[in-house]
Amino acid sequence: MSEASGVARRERIVELLREGRRSITGSELSSTLGVSRQAIVNDMAILRAAGEPIDGSAQGYRWQGQQTSGVFATLSCRHDREGCQKELEVLVAHGVAVLDVVVDHQLYGEVRADMNVWTHRDVQRYMEVLHTSDVEPLSVLTGGMHTHHVRAPDDVALGSARSDLALLGFLVDG
Repeated sequence: MSEASGVARRERIVELLREGRRSITGSELSSTLGVSRQAIVNDMAILRAAGEPIDGSAQGYRWQGQQTSGVFATLSCRHDREGCQKELEVLVAHGVAVLDVVVDHQLYGEVRADMNVWTHRDVQRYMEVLHTSDVEPLSVLTGGMHTHHVRAPDDVALGSARSDLALLGFLVDG
């Protein structure tokens, strides 16, 4: 593939991500654009190096350019492995985006991973990986204790999400 077509493909990737209301997997992009999954990985590295605000997670790639509005907060939670889905579903039901997960490991200190869970489909993808692979959530390292950095559309949505998490017994602090 020529450099010109690579540039055009990367422009199309940015366009697709900007239009998207959900994460788009590398496999979806490779199928849509007719290239290998590795070509998409390479394109993402080039785009990020050029300063494009693209986040990646197990759920796929997401454009972060317009996501500076809203209310940002840190939620401290505790639950077992089975609580993962319920926690994420509560948050996205209130329009709250789960940006990452952080655990305070006794040996390694703060360990953080991007999540970028914004929609019910993102929750589904996360749970599919959790159930179909031999992986554990980071919170298994700390007895279920973890924090999430989140973005809510407004204080009302954040307050409602906090209340629901508290009712489930997941919220550690208000």
